[in-house]
Amino acid sequence: MKILIISFTFPPNKDGVSEAASAMAKGFCDRGWEVSVLTRRTNPPRNQTNWNGANITEFEYGGTTITPEIVLQKRTENYAEFLTGGAWDAIILHAYEATLHRAIPVLDQIKARKILVSHGYAALIWEGNPRFPYGIGSWLRRVSRSFRMFSWLHRFDRVVYLSETADFHGFYDHLIAKTIGYKGRRVIPNGIDLNERGNKDSDFRARHGIPSDSFVFLCVANYSPRKDQGYGASAFRKAAIPGSVLIFIGSDFNEHSKKFQDADASNVVNSPPGKIIWLEKQDRRATLDALATCNAFLLSAYHEAQPISLLEAMREGKPWVARNAGCIASMEGGLCVYSEQQMAEAMQGLTSDPGLCERLGSEGSHAVSVRYNRDAYVDSYCKLLEELVAPVPES
Repeated sequence: MKILIISFTFPPNKDGVSEAASAMAKGFCDRGWEVSVLTRRTNPPRNQTNWNGANITEFEYGGTTITPEIVLQKRTENYAEFLTGGAWDAIILHAYEATLHRAIPVLDQIKARKILVSHGYAALIWEGNPRFPYGIGSWLRRVSRSFRMFSWLHRFDRVVYLSETADFHGFYDHLIAKTIGYKGRRVIPNGIDLNERGNKDSDFRARHGIPSDSFVFLCVANYSPRKDQGYGASAFRKAAIPGSVLIFIGSDFNEHSKKFQDADASNVVNSPPGKIIWLEKQDRRATLDALATCNAFLLSAYHEAQPISLLEAMREGKPWVARNAGCIASMEGGLCVYSEQQMAEAMQGLTSDPGLCERLGSEGSHAVSVRYNRDAYVDSYCKLLEELVAPVPES
């Protein structure tokens, strides 16, 4: 079987979107399929065109044009011709990016089976920009494109969603599909590597001066308004749990992390119980060890789809407390909250009830072992492709 995967960033980035695409490509290659990946040109350039058996083709992506080019800068056909001229059995297109919208006019000319993979769709959410025109233009474009979805959705053979959740917030695309009775809907959740675990006996706590008997909450997310670490810090202060620690791990400190830290400093009155540790530039091993040695995971983002970080905490058997976002409310192993006060109360509940922690941790770990793992993810997509691309009988 010949497959083309279209993903903006490849291999995986820190947000997990292209991790799904790279896991898919490797899984297909392991089955002996011929896999091509169309992706963004990197800087510095890639040093090879093969990734775990998949052939990589790069393209130049800008605000108005998409021009596929192979590595070494050799020019090929334009994007539409590239898609319509290929001899693939199926094309899998990840996310609602320009690569999708440039492909829509030629969908009917593409001979291959066409699959769209949704990583969540929040077209109606306006995330303001401090400078004029305050993000209104991009928001209007997203809203306009979402309405056009009613006309082109049926031209895909399948569209894959992360869960059955369909709403006006993070899964507006799924709501549209259900509204118009689109028959090609399928649900395949994210899957993580079961073997990529941290070391629970590591010196992570000792390196950061955390007593072995402290109850540690961990939040792993880049510092940003959407991840809203300030919300989690405020809830932690309200919980006022003696001897507890909250650790934030983000890629780099920035203006947002400074804002969160300054706000927290002003909230510390009369030295309330609990300590917050803000970290940056932690390598992958340190982050995994932090997951293995914490007691519970915290996620305060107001907008998510199906967070990889939450799945990684579940893999370690850690109970979680998370703000209601995306499909988190349908995930096992934790407590979904709707306010800072509820988050504070949930944190208090976990620290005071070891049995609750153990039960939730076991539920999350079991869910990952049977459903949210790499093997289940790849197997589901293989079955989907085999369902679409029936083998040609031998003559």
